[in-house]
Amino acid sequence: MGTRERLLENGAALFAAKGFHGVGVEELGDSVGLTGPSMYRHFPNKAALLAQMLITVSSSLLEGAKEVISENSDPKKALSALVERHVEFATTYPDLIRVHERDFGNLEADDSRHVRRLQRKYVELWVDQIQLVRRNDSDDIARTMAHAVFGLLNSTPRLPSLVQKEEFDGLMHNMAMRALLP
Repeated sequence: MGTRERLLENGAALFAAKGFHGVGVEELGDSVGLTGPSMYRHFPNKAALLAQMLITVSSSLLEGAKEVISENSDPKKALSALVERHVEFATTYPDLIRVHERDFGNLEADDSRHVRRLQRKYVELWVDQIQLVRRNDSDDIARTMAHAVFGLLNSTPRLPSLVQKEEFDGLMHNMAMRALLP
């Protein structure tokens, strides 16, 4: 993993723990063995680091969803695979969820619009699959269901780890599917 990728990963952990404004450039640089100003070789400023974090994760979720849908012609299997992939994201990258929830407002306007555009496309892929499974539901109902499931799955960083990861992932998957299936 290169320095830029380590800055993104360590930056997410630091922002999740202390908030965007609670982390200085020196601390970010130090987290990867650089002096603070050396970070500027990789990102023009701290806001650009935050933007890249959230754009990368949003792009990754969108591309993963497209892949899942292309691999599953059965809408119910595709929906299950979407849930599975989102559970895996939520349990693997809880720091990014925390950063998004708390620090999204610190993005520059263009970056904010870019992230929101990617997120809307991701939601609409879910809406399409939900409607294929639940044939009589409107766009609004399917969209509400998708957002409710995201709320459930994205709550994982705040839940206590009382069970093993595999059991937890299965529990979250089953709860989401029960919410989505007719």
